[in-house]
Amino acid sequence: MATRQSNTDTIDTLDGERDGNFLTNNLRQIVIAAVAVLLIVGGVMFFRSQGAEANEEAAAALSAIRPYYDRGEYESAVRGDATKTINGQKIRGLQSIVEEWGSTSAGKVAALLLGNSYMAMGQPAKAAEPFETAARADDDLVVAPAHAGLAEMNEAAGKFEAAAKEFEEAASHDHVELNTPQYLLGAARNYERAGKNDAATENYRKVATQFPQSPANAQARLALARHNVEL
Repeated sequence: MATRQSNTDTIDTLDGERDGNFLTNNLRQIVIAAVAVLLIVGGVMFFRSQGAEANEEAAAALSAIRPYYDRGEYESAVRGDATKTINGQKIRGLQSIVEEWGSTSAGKVAALLLGNSYMAMGQPAKAAEPFETAARADDDLVVAPAHAGLAEMNEAAGKFEAAAKEFEEAASHDHVELNTPQYLLGAARNYERAGKNDAATENYRKVATQFPQSPANAQARLALARHNVEL
């Protein structure tokens, strides 16, 4: 918006000079435009500052609850622990962190852990929203497992083609290929269950030919042999 105002001021300035009344006709508009620019710049800086502060708060809360998740105490991880405090603050659960700071980077990590917790607790329906939140993260190290979580959720619900597509999406974001063979194997398995044998074969073949050192390689080769597919 500031750029459009600046262009208008330039046109008004030229017209004012032609009329010989630049100061009279345009000074007020220039002042208004300058104030508007300052407000916009100030607002951007303010929101950036607020965003950084919110992310720090989310990260601190996540650090406090993370040990519960790592120990497999998923219910406590989700709900928090009101019996203990850190720096005078009660330990907030992943659900509370996501509700307040889900738009921050740390909040999206919390969303991933929240989705994983619900899956571990046998509540896949509750995992959808946090996984979707995590999938909107800027960091692919969060995005990839978030899509894998959505894939597992769909697979548990019998939505095999949707699960396969989510596994493929997970693989596409796994740039360091930490779990790519497993994601592609999951995609192949679900395509096969959905009756999409060509897509299943394509993914099995990728695992068999591109990831020879992965434990998933043997499973992919067995699946291809079952379908009488040669490499």
